[in-house]
Amino acid sequence: MVSGYHMRMREKTLATLLILSLVMNVFLLVVALVPGEDPARILSQPPADDICPITTPAPLPTEKEAGAGGTASMQAPVILQKIEAGRGGPFSPDRVTEEGAMVDISAEVVPGRGRVLVQTTPLMGVVFQDAANQAVAVAQNRSHVNLSTSDIIFSIHGPEEVSEIDGPSAGALMTTLLLSVLEGFSLNENVTVTGTINENGEIGPVGGILVKAEAAAASGKTLLLLSEKNNQVFEYREETRTLGGLSIARQRPVAVDAKEYIEENYGIRVEYVDSIDGLLADVRLPAETPVTAVA
Repeated sequence: MVSGYHMRMREKTLATLLILSLVMNVFLLVVALVPGEDPARILSQPPADDICPITTPAPLPTEKEAGAGGTASMQAPVILQKIEAGRGGPFSPDRVTEEGAMVDISAEVVPGRGRVLVQTTPLMGVVFQDAANQAVAVAQNRSHVNLSTSDIIFSIHGPEEVSEIDGPSAGALMTTLLLSVLEGFSLNENVTVTGTINENGEIGPVGGILVKAEAAAASGKTLLLLSEKNNQVFEYREETRTLGGLSIARQRPVAVDAKEYIEENYGIRVEYVDSIDGLLADVRLPAETPVTAVA
């Protein structure tokens, strides 16, 4: 005779076995219908309504080809250093003087193998070559033009007495020239610039801006672009003191605004720029508007 307690236990056991059998049948059905998938992963997936949408990142800019290439040129102010031998005998020091001059710098894009080339007459120093490489990197990143199948040739033509050119001060100008070719815009011949360029496209300060400004103004330029960090120059003002009945005069350097000083003393307008974008806004000529004839 089976007691009521044992009857209830048997019913619970049968119900449990029935549930396990149903679960196993569902599991086997999933395996049969979705081959190659992990059943445990499928069964653990949340409902479609609970799945968070995935944001697709914006596509990177597509690189363009350099095309047939081209050439752009500008005049740049440089410093000429002249060394005069001492006249007081073999042990007297040499005298170094500086003056400004203008040179023609050009950038040419031709089919090639991704090289950056500089002419050897006049000789180009290592620092100038580094500036040329930096200019190409900045121009390529900004324009998204693939230069792997092009060569970039930088050339300089200047006064005959220039035998060697070095320094980073033409970096911003070389970047501008290359962008002019790659992006197809014209340059304002009345503008010149002196400044370095870094990997972020920022314009850096250079030396000798007063003699460069004088040379730019003498060549007919109407606008000189400088780094914002070149916003001060030193003006030497004479001070006179009286000591014991003697008058003693001396020159004291006073920091003044470079823009105001250059515009007042050399007659050329000055603007400060801090990036290649700001530079291009001043040196790029507006695109010509096509004229439509009406009959």
